Amino acid sequence: MKKFLCVIPLVVLLCFTFACQNKSQSAGLENKTIEKDIEASADTLASAISRLDAEAVTNLFSKIPGTKYISDGAFIPQEELGETFKKFYGGLQEMNFVFEKKEVHVLNQGMAVLTGWAKYTAVSKDGQKSDEKAIFTVVYVHEDGKWNIFQAHKSFTE
Repeated sequence: MKKFLCVIPLVVLLCFTFACQNKSQSAGLENKTIEKDIEASADTLASAISRLDAEAVTNLFSKIPGTKYISDGAFIPQEELGETFKKFYGGLQEMNFVFEKKEVHVLNQGMAVLTGWAKYTAVSKDGQKSDEKAIFTVVYVHEDGKWNIFQAHKSFTE
């Protein structure tokens, strides 16, 4: 009987360990799915920027109060995003925007952060060409069945 009583805690420990591993693997698979979804959303953002589609870019942002875009220290609140993007893209003839070195960090099942280098070339309406690089940090929230940008922060690099 003593042997049996010694084995029970071992069996319980093994079962608990196995259950934790399965839960961890399941969470890992969920995180991989979220990471792919966020990367796809970032590619959609880059595509909309390249098309100079202010409305599509604005629609990728959340409707949650407090949503904003921070560009080189300037805070653009949610209610000004559409007009700000429209004004900026309206001065351009073309834009080629690509995210490089994307990295996604899943905070929980409803929030994730993407960091990435962005490289873009823009041509203004007067023909001026500019090549720039920036680092983006984008906080995504999951709402209404899709990932939306809650806050985006852009900092230029040298």
